[in-house]
Amino acid sequence: MKKLKTGLIGCGGFMRGMHVPNLKTSPYYTVHATCDLNEKAAESLCTELGAVYHTTDIEKLLKDPEIDVVVISTRHDTHAELSVKAAEAGKHILCEKPMGLNIEECRKVAAAVKKNNVKYTVGYNRGMAPLVTKASNLLKDTKGKRMIYHRIQALFPADVWTHDPAVGGGRFVGEGCHIFDLICELVPSVPVSVYASGGTFLDPAKVKIPDSGIITITFKDGSVGTTLINSFGNPDFPKEVTEIYCEGKIIYINDFKEMDCYGFDVNGKTSTTLKQQDKGHKIEIEKLALAILENGEPPNGIKNAIRAALISYLVNESIATGKPVEIKLT
Repeated sequence: MKKLKTGLIGCGGFMRGMHVPNLKTSPYYTVHATCDLNEKAAESLCTELGAVYHTTDIEKLLKDPEIDVVVISTRHDTHAELSVKAAEAGKHILCEKPMGLNIEECRKVAAAVKKNNVKYTVGYNRGMAPLVTKASNLLKDTKGKRMIYHRIQALFPADVWTHDPAVGGGRFVGEGCHIFDLICELVPSVPVSVYASGGTFLDPAKVKIPDSGIITITFKDGSVGTTLINSFGNPDFPKEVTEIYCEGKIIYINDFKEMDCYGFDVNGKTSTTLKQQDKGHKIEIEKLALAILENGEPPNGIKNAIRAALISYLVNESIATGKPVEIKLT
């Protein structure tokens, strides 16, 4: 089997902690080069993975004809520009979220990906988590409207760079997009409006953009999905929980590790517990590899990437105006 020669762009904690372990064990990838503005970080990861070379020069990596695919895990304000450059260089792309900091950036990425006929995946992995996939399969024959609730709470200190609108985009753009995608994946209909209420719950002298809120997405079939996103949370409390209600059936997922189902079995509640938490990162990169090797559709491609990104921008608009905002997917 051909292995995809891979260039890693951004050799920080997320790349090392999440993508590298999965790349190491995947039969589809071999890391060819590492790139980071911090040369020591690029060199260290290069040595660890036995890559051919490391560099601080992004152009060198993108011009390398040996490289098939790039994994982008840099600060948020660089995602769109790097994705466009990678597409123009003919490289397939896995880019961490967010796709871009505004809709104009997203459209530029979409145009470059289409023009250069490369595969693009954005890192909305939660919709591919095993328990989420199992939930979707259990509900595939239901026809009724769905109600979804998702809570994500964490301690995001006020001085974390993701709160900077120009660099990180803020909590809703930088991470909330994950959850908006998850809710959309759990509802077999098109999102049509979003209403958000919230604001800055951290130190307003440091955080100049809403960091916490309750967001409701309404779908064309009447389904609704609500998420509570809290930046002033507690690490001792479970970070995420998902609840799904449909036709007398209930699914409860705790931190992508435990799932309880009600209404599916005559004996009552059924439960599933994984050996460890699985948010779908490994599945995501393997689905992308198969899309490249078999010329199929990539997971979380341009359409899904823009969908959740657009919702994230509209959340900030809704909080600012105090009104629901129509979602126009074009």
